[in-house]
Amino acid sequence: MARGKRRRQAPIKIEELDLNRVRLSLPKTEIKRGYEFQVQQTWGNSQEEGKSWICPVCSLTISQGVIHTVAWDVHRGVQSRRHFHNHCWKLFDGVLH
Repeated sequence: MARGKRRRQAPIKIEELDLNRVRLSLPKTEIKRGYEFQVQQTWGNSQEEGKSWICPVCSLTISQGVIHTVAWDVHRGVQSRRHFHNHCWKLFDGVLH
C-alpha cells in the first residue's frame, strides 16, 4: 500500500487561562439577614468612559477600573443592583435602600 503524504497542521495557539478574570466574572448567591443576593466581582471596564459608582455603605466613589462587588436582591431583580467596595460588601447588613 502506498502511503499518502500527511499535511502538517498549523500548531494550535492556546491562550493561558486567566483565573483572576474567571473568578471576577462568576456570579454567586449570598444571603444576608434573610435577603438573597446575586453577587459578582467586576472592575467596571465595560462601561462608558469616565463612569463611576457610589458605594452605599461608605458613600465614597468607586472609579472605573477598580475591582469591586456588584450585588442585587434576587427577588427585586437586577434593577436593584448596587456597587460596593469589596470590604464594604463584607460589612453590608443586607438592606438595600
